[in-house]
Amino acid sequence: MARRIERARLSIIAGNAVQGAMLVAGVAALAFSMSDAATALRVAGMFAGYLLVYFSVHAPAHWLVGRLAGIRFTHYSIGGTTHAASYPPGMRQLFARLPFFAVHVDKASLRAASPIAQTMMFGAGMTSSVLLCTLTAAWCTAGGAPGGIALLIANVVWFAGALIAETRTRGDYAKAAQALAAGQPGE
Repeated sequence: MARRIERARLSIIAGNAVQGAMLVAGVAALAFSMSDAATALRVAGMFAGYLLVYFSVHAPAHWLVGRLAGIRFTHYSIGGTTHAASYPPGMRQLFARLPFFAVHVDKASLRAASPIAQTMMFGAGMTSSVLLCTLTAAWCTAGGAPGGIALLIANVVWFAGALIAETRTRGDYAKAAQALAAGQPGE
């Protein structure tokens, strides 16, 4: 399995600021997609807004839930997906190069956290991605953005596959299940 190539490193404050700005820009682009502008510009706004939301909600959710549960983090990094091998050829090469944010946990803090805290932290990223991206696509559909229904359908299909992959690979949900199982009595 190829290792994730880290292309940039950001402090927690800088990483949260960049991803927060991306989220705000994404919401603005999505709102524009429901305006009276030309159809091509509205479609571009919807697509750009959706991608900005997609790239800006996963890692901060790990950080926020982890911090609320007492887990510390060291930094963010930007690089390809951590499990590119789970994608089919073609997509594998693309997802290895896309600018995904990853938040890096303080290992001692993670080990000291309860199994429930670990489970919540691991599950938060994918859960936020599914919920916020689906709400984004539903908002575009309800708001009359051109192509909103297609985006919603594509979003549901994408995340159905992603959720299966997350539980069957070394993804976040598999890690969450492992953390939860480690805290069960008698195991």
